[in-house]
Amino acid sequence: MFCGKSSLTIRCVFLPLNEISTVVTARHFSTTLNARMKKLIDSKRYRQALDIFDKQSHAADDFALNMALKACSNLPDYRRGLEIVRQLSPKSLNNPFIQTSLVHFYMKSGDLKSAIGLFNSIPVKMNPLYTTLFKGLISMKKSKEVLNLYEQNKMKLDEGAFVMVSKACSEICDDRAKRIGKQLMDDLPEDLKGSEKVMNSTIFMLMKFGNVDEAEKLFRQMKHKTIYTYGAMMKGYNDNKKFEKTLDLFETLPFVANEAIYTMVLSSCSQVRDDRARRIGKQLIDNLPEDLKGSENVMNLTIFMLMKFGNVVEAEQLFRQMKHKSIYTYGALMKGYNDNEMFEKVLDLHVNMPMAVDEVMYTILFSACTRLFNDRALQTGKELLRKMNKSYYNNNIVITSAIHMLMKFDLVNDAERLFRQVKTKSALTYHGMINGYSRLDELDKCFQLFDQMKSDQILPNEVVFLSMIGVCAKIGIRSVSQSIVDQIPADLKASQNIQNALISMWGKNSSIGKSKEIFESLSDPDVVAYNSMINSYGLNGMGVEAVELYRRIPVDMRDEVSRICALNACSHAGLLNECRHIFDQIPHKTIKIVTTMVDCLSRLAMFDEAESVIEDYEKTNPPSSAMHMALLSGARNVRDSNLSNRIYKKMQQLFPDEKDTLIAGSVLLSNIYSSIGDHHRAGDIRTNRIKQFGYNVKVALSWTSVNNQLVRFKAHDHSHPQSEEIYEELQRLSCELREHGHTFDSSWITRPVKEDETVESVLCGHSEKLAIAFNFIQQPPPSIIQISKNLRICGDCHAATKLITKLRRCEIIIRDANRIHHFSNGECSCQDHF
Repeated sequence: MFCGKSSLTIRCVFLPLNEISTVVTARHFSTTLNARMKKLIDSKRYRQALDIFDKQSHAADDFALNMALKACSNLPDYRRGLEIVRQLSPKSLNNPFIQTSLVHFYMKSGDLKSAIGLFNSIPVKMNPLYTTLFKGLISMKKSKEVLNLYEQNKMKLDEGAFVMVSKACSEICDDRAKRIGKQLMDDLPEDLKGSEKVMNSTIFMLMKFGNVDEAEKLFRQMKHKTIYTYGAMMKGYNDNKKFEKTLDLFETLPFVANEAIYTMVLSSCSQVRDDRARRIGKQLIDNLPEDLKGSENVMNLTIFMLMKFGNVVEAEQLFRQMKHKSIYTYGALMKGYNDNEMFEKVLDLHVNMPMAVDEVMYTILFSACTRLFNDRALQTGKELLRKMNKSYYNNNIVITSAIHMLMKFDLVNDAERLFRQVKTKSALTYHGMINGYSRLDELDKCFQLFDQMKSDQILPNEVVFLSMIGVCAKIGIRSVSQSIVDQIPADLKASQNIQNALISMWGKNSSIGKSKEIFESLSDPDVVAYNSMINSYGLNGMGVEAVELYRRIPVDMRDEVSRICALNACSHAGLLNECRHIFDQIPHKTIKIVTTMVDCLSRLAMFDEAESVIEDYEKTNPPSSAMHMALLSGARNVRDSNLSNRIYKKMQQLFPDEKDTLIAGSVLLSNIYSSIGDHHRAGDIRTNRIKQFGYNVKVALSWTSVNNQLVRFKAHDHSHPQSEEIYEELQRLSCELREHGHTFDSSWITRPVKEDETVESVLCGHSEKLAIAFNFIQQPPPSIIQISKNLRICGDCHAATKLITKLRRCEIIIRDANRIHHFSNGECSCQDHF
């Protein structure tokens, strides 16, 4: 019965009983269907919800249709969803809830075109519709479209829409995003200022912008903070590499840590690695709730942290205890082995790994092979490449790590072939090849590749420029370096990493003024900047300045490199007392620090004291081949054959498996005997070395630059087009040197002189003398000549170059393997300390 009122007359309409029954039954079915579908969807049983919907679709109202679309979105089942869309009536299509679910369905199914088409067709849009579309666009990495829509529609934001727009700003993080983000905060309605979600999103956005101070201010102003607020702050601190602040905040956390907090604090402990971090890390492990012991993410990060602490045994124990291990678990342990230089264990674990190698694993394994550098590593690396799926050939991260490995094993042709096979090269791929060529002293190829990269329309990034700055530092020639520096964009040039690298490069280019200028422009120099500047002073013989700057570094900032650079600077400047004083003040003397002290003492012929330092070290540590090599090098400088022979025999006993060390030691020993005229003994040592190790002595190379063209010379090189002119100029130089008292010193000849050679012809064929002669045949001859050499300059070349600068009235700068020599008017800046 339906009763209505019309004017003053009451009307009653009586329905037949069968019609009343139909209406009641339909409503009952609809209510029951809705309740059952909601229950199933809430418990994520989407397929069952659709099965019920199919059986009772005749009773489905808009609520049930909405639930069915949600089920299709979550499965996802695009085909089934389209069938439901076809069932929608015009009335349903105008229902805002249905419209929102439809947009969500299209976005989840990847059908962006239909989602945008539907969105644009709706005349009156509610905020949930915007929120759903924005969320979908962000998940599809189209945050820029979110900002476009936001600016086009000038909508009033509710909580959900604000969260999405601020997230889009965080994702884009460019100037426009920062402007919109500021506008969001300035226009924030009062009713949203109390929203925890809005405040947390704002903190997250500010942290992404790098506005840490503003985020901290907002955090302090919030009256009601939840664990998610603390999480947003910690995530921001970690993203901004302020790991100490994450630990500070954790120690004030008024809540029990959840999984997200655990992961962020574990990550921070791994980065900080001081006593407090170790204490907090242990506290996290000891107090780990039972429900988190099954969290793979937490367990993996715990393994990673323990490995960073050097607690390898604990990490291995935790790994064995884990019932469910994924490839990420294996990766965490392998990465830890690499960090702790246990490369054999990386390969052992790989053999027992039950799953296929992925992208991250390939990079870890290739890195282990590169650093292990033995026959097993080479065979493993080759096998990995042989079995690698072709799809990885366009993965620049994997290919770059493979190129690094091949270059380390001197498999240049294989590396070049792999490089050519990459269809879509990136800056990273070029970086791998440039680094490899640089390591092999193929520096001209680095520049060729850099030019090819630009011609391929690939913009060099910070990493590539850092590599090229490193190449320029190796070459040590100002004009070449300036040509690269001129190409660095202003924003990259402001990078701390670039500035630190430039300080080092200009120092190695003998442009100490430029190094100092960059260093003094830094408002807050980090330890790398200090170290680079100290090393620059040391290389240029400015030991006093190096020590003064070392003393300016805050004591708690000094690291191992700071101390090594200061000791080296003292060594090159002959500052023995300062060297002893710095060494005595170092609380923890690492193997590298002790080796540097031994080198300093040996360079100054303080052999008894140097051997005493080695003996003290070896009382509590295994012997170090580097220390004995430093001692042998010092003995070579003073041509003490008895001491040299004793040191080398001891090295053979202590380090029988260190092939490269024994080869280098044998070369030094044979050179010593040659220098005292015992060529027979020197020849025997060379013959034994070749029999035992093969012929693999490093080739002497010198680089110079004329008219911005880099030129490389080997000893006795005749490959240059102007070789005839170069050797004619050498002859003129030789005559001038002899006329002014120079005697060619045969003690610097390290091989037998052949019948068709003379002492003079052998020594004049040294690569640095060829480079000097090449500069003198230029018109006009340069007033300043710059040369870089990969080995130490010999004594004859050193004496000859001093005299040449006086005779030819020019300045010659030679950067050898140890230091920079400024030759001028018959003198050298090293004061014969080389």
